[in-house]
Amino acid sequence: MLPLTLLAILPASCRFQDRTPGSTRHDEAALQAAAAAFYQALGRADTSALRRLTLPTATALMAPDHGPAVQIPLGALLDVVERREESGGARIARSELHPDGDIATERLVVVAGGGDGRGEYEASDLLTLARRDGTWRVAHAALGSWRIRSAP
Repeated sequence: MLPLTLLAILPASCRFQDRTPGSTRHDEAALQAAAAAFYQALGRADTSALRRLTLPTATALMAPDHGPAVQIPLGALLDVVERREESGGARIARSELHPDGDIATERLVVVAGGGDGRGEYEASDLLTLARRDGTWRVAHAALGSWRIRSAP
């Protein structure tokens, strides 16, 4: 009888521990602000702001509409004609944030107007951010290809 009682009590006493590094609301707000400032700097073609918001060795992986993906230094991103920089830039429609200590990833759906009269376009981007000297900066940007937006 004792073994059955012991088996019944044992699972009840087990607990899972989540040791995933947490973040504070302050970190989450700072990360979202860094991503928004990054897209605003692209839209304004503001080289000095882009330099402040990114790490010196930051890269961008761009997935063009046709052809293979291309990796470039993030500082050279403004030299590439791209929808994220046209007509005031892209706005963030959705964001999914995953902070992990001093590193974070943020998956974003960004929306930009179409100059071709076909409405709006959207793309899925992934930013990797790192905290340096108390400030969140973009370390890498994977910029997805554009598609016609189907819903607001």
